[in-house]
Amino acid sequence: MLRLHHVGRRPQQLPRRSSSFFSTSRISEKAHANATASASPAKSKVVRKLIVGLGNPGDKFYKTRHNIGSVVVQHFVDTFASQVTAQHLQLQRDAQTHGDVARFRVAFPWKVGPDDGPSGSYPVGDLVSRSSKRAKERTLQEGVPHDQVDVAVLLPSTYMNGSGTAVRAFLQTHRWRLKKNPLALNRHDDELLVVTDDVALPFGACRVKARGGPGGQNGVRDIIKCVGTDRFARLRIGVGAPHWFVGGNSGAPAGTAMDKFVLGRFHGDEQDAMPDLLRYTNELLRLYLHRGVAQTTTVANSMDLQQYLQQYDASRAAAVRR
Repeated sequence: MLRLHHVGRRPQQLPRRSSSFFSTSRISEKAHANATASASPAKSKVVRKLIVGLGNPGDKFYKTRHNIGSVVVQHFVDTFASQVTAQHLQLQRDAQTHGDVARFRVAFPWKVGPDDGPSGSYPVGDLVSRSSKRAKERTLQEGVPHDQVDVAVLLPSTYMNGSGTAVRAFLQTHRWRLKKNPLALNRHDDELLVVTDDVALPFGACRVKARGGPGGQNGVRDIIKCVGTDRFARLRIGVGAPHWFVGGNSGAPAGTAMDKFVLGRFHGDEQDAMPDLLRYTNELLRLYLHRGVAQTTTVANSMDLQQYLQQYDASRAAAVRR
């Protein structure tokens, strides 16, 4: 009889562990930390922006139409900049740059609220986030292009026609390199915004321009000459125009010149509206810092002072009702 032998399975042999198993398969805490650090993305550079307010130095010219640029920027430093830095920020005379300078860092403001946004956080409304509920929700989800900004403010101590000397000195002293495209949102190059008057715009109208010629403004013309480029943004603030000004000086009465008009003071009703205008320009400058030239252009060029006041009052009334 043929006997069948049951052959059992051979037990599988476990792979032999080398004596260096624990030393080679485990990463030390120090090596792990180094690997994690190298894998994490580098911090993005904080963008730098220079805001220049054009005007003539001295009390004689302070409240004239031609000095509205310096008045707007001075007010911005006294109010918004002092608020975000929690101190009374003051412009300091800088002999190297031929002007008064202030520098500060600003972060996009966030405010805690129990019923607004994820985790009870929402951005304090700027002109974009206040424009609609959808815009506010998008800001919550995507943030802003420039959440942190290093800001420099310059009021040239030269006269208007020599403003370029001060701007060039600042850029060279602090080694700033201007963007080739002011509309770009990259953080590698620096930005320049010039705030100036414009007689071609009615009082209170504000327009943003990304680049271009001087438009008849001698301060901007000198900056283009000294800096060597017209690729910088401008915030043009309307100061009105005399009744004889229609596209040029050809209709001016005898003995009257445009320089006499711009070196004059604002009328009574314009002076009464000045606090509203300064509040509006504060909003536009704040918008420029965090959202860039393109979005500021869209807002400013589609709105006037009266429309801003209606939107501002409506937002304030809604906040009071809540």
